[in-house]
Amino acid sequence: MNLRRQGWGGLTVIVLFLAFAALMAAFIGTVLLFPGRLLESLWRFNPEGRTAFEKLGRFSSFLLFLVGAVAGGAAVGISRRHKWGWWFAVLLFAVNACGDAVNVLLTGRVMQGLSGVVISSLFLWYLVQPAVRRQFRD
Repeated sequence: MNLRRQGWGGLTVIVLFLAFAALMAAFIGTVLLFPGRLLESLWRFNPEGRTAFEKLGRFSSFLLFLVGAVAGGAAVGISRRHKWGWWFAVLLFAVNACGDAVNVLLTGRVMQGLSGVVISSLFLWYLVQPAVRRQFRD
């Protein structure tokens, strides 16, 4: 059985990407719950993100934990070839692409936003290929 032909290469990349996204969402959600701690210096990489999260207060942590749970669930579902995992991933990548497109319009950060749109769109394109979709069961 040739696993490469059955999509394991691309799906492995997607699973790893989603697992990383889940870990990062949980990490950032935790950092937001405990401000002023050791990891505070990490915000220098994204001060605008910090400001946006702080405006939402503790609700931002809840949202990040929710996104992390969905991303982690999608990673598990895809790795086990469940149709619900495929749907979670499609939903996440579609929402992310739309969010990045809106971000371009609202902030003018064209390169950052368009790169997110392109990456999410490529993942979506791959996931909707008939040969990939056939690998998932109900």
